[in-house]
This record gives sequence, structure tokens and C-alpha cells, in this order.
Amino acid sequence: MVESGNIEEKLAKALVKLIGSAKGRRVTIKTATLVRLAGLDEKHRNILKAAKMLSKLSKERVIKVEFKEKISRAKSIMYVVDDQMDLWRISKLNPDDATKIILKSLERFKNKAKLT
Repeated sequence: MVESGNIEEKLAKALVKLIGSAKGRRVTIKTATLVRLAGLDEKHRNILKAAKMLSKLSKERVIKVEFKEKISRAKSIMYVVDDQMDLWRISKLNPDDATKIILKSLERFKNKAKLT
């Protein structure tokens, strides 16, 4: 079984890779796509972990959240990183630092949750 921290690291690296390879000025991220890009199987638990990670990053204002009109009954939440955000610039210039920033943000979020 893969440890939670290892999954977060794989997801963080996949997010940085997605941003780094972007040709335009904006990237929209869906959880299942991020899981697939991270090389994880698309089991429900991995998709939930990716969703929690992206949600935490949006609460830390590392990425933005965007709600799309519902096409089906499923929630249609997309996360966005654009060229005006720090994560975008760092991912393009230094992917390793971008991954560390994501992991530190997640750790900060965990520490805040423990205090409340």
C-alpha cells in the first residue's frame, strides 16, 4: 500500500509537470486527470486524495477554484492556475522548488487544522 505522503508528493509533482508543460496562460485541473498524470490508479480513494489536496491548496490560495455549470449530477469543480500566480512562475522556472512549495502548503494546512 502506498503511503499518503508519497501520494501527495506524486500528485504535487504531476501538478508541477502539468503547469510546466502548459503552452497557454492558464491550466485547468480536474482530480481524475491529475491522478492519471501522477501515474496512480484511478481508484476512488486516490481521486478523493487528489480532490482533498487540490481543495487544501485552494484554501491556502496556491491555486484557484472554479465551479462549472453542472452537466450531470456530479459536482463539476475545476482548479485553475494561471500565469499571474506564483505557482505558475515557479513551476516554469524551477519545478523542484514548486513541488516543495506545494508540499509545504499542505503541511501548513495540516498544522492549522491541528490548532483548531
